[in-house]
Amino acid sequence: MSSETSPQVQVVTKAPPWHGWVTADLFLLSLASGTFTIAALFVLLRPIELGTIARTAFCAAFPLMLADVVCLTFDLGDPARFHHMLRVFKPGSPMSIGVWTISVFSSVAFLAFAAAIFGLPDPVLQTLAAIGLVPALIVGAYKGVLFSVTAQPGWRRMRWLGAAFALSSAAMGAALMLAIASLAGDFIAVRVARFILMWLLVLNGIAVRLVMGRAGASGHLSEPADRAAILRASLSYTLFIVVGLAAPLLLCVFSKGQPMVDTLIAAIVLTGALVSRHYLLMLPHRAAVN
Repeated sequence: MSSETSPQVQVVTKAPPWHGWVTADLFLLSLASGTFTIAALFVLLRPIELGTIARTAFCAAFPLMLADVVCLTFDLGDPARFHHMLRVFKPGSPMSIGVWTISVFSSVAFLAFAAAIFGLPDPVLQTLAAIGLVPALIVGAYKGVLFSVTAQPGWRRMRWLGAAFALSSAAMGAALMLAIASLAGDFIAVRVARFILMWLLVLNGIAVRLVMGRAGASGHLSEPADRAAILRASLSYTLFIVVGLAAPLLLCVFSKGQPMVDTLIAAIVLTGALVSRHYLLMLPHRAAVN
């Protein structure tokens, strides 16, 4: 996949054939797992005050997973390929663990969706939330871990990428639930979602810094090692931190909870997550040797 040009720099000779459908997959899978995660915490910790918003979120998580399956179908070209990956289970393979975990998570998300739609009692929804919480967390981190263990020089040194994906996924879920709660006028849920989102943005910023620092210190930035490429990478990283993380964090801290502002916060977080995932996906393409 790659050839070394110096002890510090590797150049990709053939980038993976991943484009828009994979970007959509990364985004939708993260949003589904993050939404389920935050909804599960709501219904497990404060079912009386937050149960209504949690049910709404469970109604959204499974359709997001269905949309993700559509993206995977178009990307794989043959839906049976996913079925083939379920024939074996390899505990040492991140892809095998991820595929099986996604299958479990999808099943629980469907049951939680049905329980929310048909208004089943809180204990039923709490049981499903408890069962699905760990798979949801694993699914949130899965694609980041998968990228970090590939042979692509742009990704292979990003050892904190799984943590960054997990935190980003949870932040996406918290942002979506903030918008839903604000539009619904549920001020208790708004305060809780804001508090969770603020801390997730802080932790995500730390994780992203660790990812970029690890990749840069190893000399394995995806772009060719020239000043212009390093400057572009630095500017992109700075822009993501300022716009994608700092701006919604400041709005959470200093705004007074107007629905329009909460919707703007959610839009910024989700847009930043989409753009950052596309940028990450395109790193090998920018470094590939024509």
